[in-house]
Amino acid sequence: MRFPFTFMGVMALAMGLWVVAYLAAHRSLDTVSQELAGGTALVCFGFAAYVLIRRVMRGPQH
Repeated sequence: MRFPFTFMGVMALAMGLWVVAYLAAHRSLDTVSQELAGGTALVCFGFAAYVLIRRVMRGPQH
């Protein structure tokens, strides 16, 4: 049953993109807020990459 994990990967990718878009639209945030949001986006992209690449490489049954 891999569907929930694939869904989590897609949602993490979407959340990372949303955070990047938010940062691009709100350049007046203080430095700490920008760094925290950027770190969050990196964690989201990392998790999404791990889950989705693993899914592609191992197939739907693993």
